[in-house]
Amino acid sequence: MYQSFVLRNTEDGKIEGYSWPKEEPSKIVCIVHGIGEYGGRFDRVAEEFRDGGMAVLALDLRGHGNSLGKKGHCAPRKAVLEDISALIEYAQDTYPGKDIILYGHSMGGNIVLDYRSRGRLNGAPHGYIITGPWIRLVRPVPASIYKVVKAMSKVMPSFTIGSDVDEEELGHPDSVKPYKDNPMVHNRISALCAVEGFEIGLKLEGGSIEDDGAAKKTPTLLMHGGADKICSIQGSRCIAQRLEKAGDNIEYVEWEGLFHEIHNGNAEGRGEEVIAKMAEWITALE
Repeated sequence: MYQSFVLRNTEDGKIEGYSWPKEEPSKIVCIVHGIGEYGGRFDRVAEEFRDGGMAVLALDLRGHGNSLGKKGHCAPRKAVLEDISALIEYAQDTYPGKDIILYGHSMGGNIVLDYRSRGRLNGAPHGYIITGPWIRLVRPVPASIYKVVKAMSKVMPSFTIGSDVDEEELGHPDSVKPYKDNPMVHNRISALCAVEGFEIGLKLEGGSIEDDGAAKKTPTLLMHGGADKICSIQGSRCIAQRLEKAGDNIEYVEWEGLFHEIHNGNAEGRGEEVIAKMAEWITALE
C-alpha cells in the first residue's frame, strides 16, 4: 500500500505524491497516470515492482486526485512538465544515485513522450516506459466539435467536457473496478487539456515536437494493446517507426487481445504478463 505526500506546493495549491518505498532499491520507477484517474490507482503495478526490488513513486496530475485545479484541467502543459520534473527531483533526493525509470500510461504516455523530448530533466531517467499512449483516438473527435473546443481553450481554458468510459473496455473487471464508483476517478477533461493533448500527439507522431536530443539514446519501451478501444494502436506504431528510423533506442511491443490498460489485461486475464515484461525490462537496464 502506498504512502501519500505533498510533492510540490505552488501558488495555486499542491501536487499530491505517492510512495511505495523500498530500502536499497535496484531502480526507482516514477509513474504518470492517465486522464480521469490518479497515481494511487497503480497500486497493484507498484506492488509488483516493489516485490521485484524497486521503489515506486507517482503523482496526481493537475486536475486529478488530490492535486490542485478543477477536475480534468491538466494544463497548461508547460506546468505539467514541471510537475514531472519535481517528481524526478524527489526521486533523486530520496534515493540518491539510483537509476530512475519514467513510466506513463494513456494521457500519461502522451505527457511522458513529450517530456522525453523537451522536459527540463529529460536526460535524467535511465529508461522510459510508455503504454497505450494518447496519440490518436480510436473514435476521432468530429472536426466541427474540435473547432468549438479549440475556441473554448482560448477563452475558457478550464471549461470541462464529460466523456463516458466503459469499464469493460479498460481491462479485467477484478483489476479495473471500482472505476466509476471510485470517488477519486472522474470523467472530465478541460478544453485546454484536450487541445494540448491532441496537438502534442500530432507533433509527436509527425516528429515536429521540440526535441533537445538529451534522451535520444535513452532506452525506451513502448507498448500497446491490440484490442485497445480508446487510444489507437496506429499512433504507437507511427511513433515506434519514427523513433526507430531516427536511430533512437526503442523497443516496441504489441499485446494481441489486450485492452487499453494493458497492465490490467482484458476480459480473460489481468495483465500479469505485461507487468512482468516491464519489470524484466527495467531489471535488465545497465
